[in-house]
Amino acid sequence: MHPRHLVEWRVLIGAVTLFLYSFSYGGITSFVAVYAGQLGVPRALYFTVFCLATVSTRPFIGRYADRIGHARLIVPCLAMIVLGIGVLSIATDRATFAVSAVLFGIGFGSAYPLFTSHLMHHVAEHRRTATFGAMIGAFDTGIGTGSIAVGWISQRYGFGGAFGVAGVLALLSIPYYLCMEKRQWTTSASAPRD
Repeated sequence: MHPRHLVEWRVLIGAVTLFLYSFSYGGITSFVAVYAGQLGVPRALYFTVFCLATVSTRPFIGRYADRIGHARLIVPCLAMIVLGIGVLSIATDRATFAVSAVLFGIGFGSAYPLFTSHLMHHVAEHRRTATFGAMIGAFDTGIGTGSIAVGWISQRYGFGGAFGVAGVLALLSIPYYLCMEKRQWTTSASAPRD
């Protein structure tokens, strides 16, 4: 097998959306407990609410997406990620932490499975493993980069500024995704190769 067949490069370009919004997840998983400690908020609050929001919505969002189409729900989920990280960047107390965790938990917990399902319906069956590899590559790179970058930025501008940058990147995922959908990248990903 030729090395270029190991990764679905067309999907990797489209999966930049995953990189842009998973950047914020990397920052949250690494530093939200430290941020909470600085503000006097219980350190476990964010992850507890985040998990509850994810677990309580993910089973239903999948069924709903199967009925109306996965692509229709991706942008609302990305918007919830942006709102969640935006609220976190200005959080000052338990209430704002909890609101951020609910928004981010619903958006982030639903975006990945919706994005995956959307892609798997549009790529050739024999390219699904390469497609999944491209997605995981973008996703993990976003998490790792976010973790490192949010730490570096927070040292200089505080956690509010660092999470604000993460929010801007998450916001960019929406026009990027819409642009790629307009260019029908999911259809071109399944096009036969030479």
